[in-house]
Amino acid sequence: MSIDLTVALAGAQAETARSSAVSELLAALEELTADYRGLPESERILRCEAEADRITAEVARHLHTARSRLSSAYGRV
Repeated sequence: MSIDLTVALAGAQAETARSSAVSELLAALEELTADYRGLPESERILRCEAEADRITAEVARHLHTARSRLSSAYGRV
């Protein structure tokens, strides 16, 4: 039995890219949550309403980046 080292290496790189993309997405969400966690609830609600477009755009941007990195990493396998 032989293992194609190129395919095995590409698979390992894809897993690293996947893990990295997920970690960065979770870190961005954690940072965004931390920004709002310290506010009093009434202020948090008003601020979330006022910044809803920015918040959803940031989440969408990080998801797009993660998906792009994953698809390019898996495209090499």
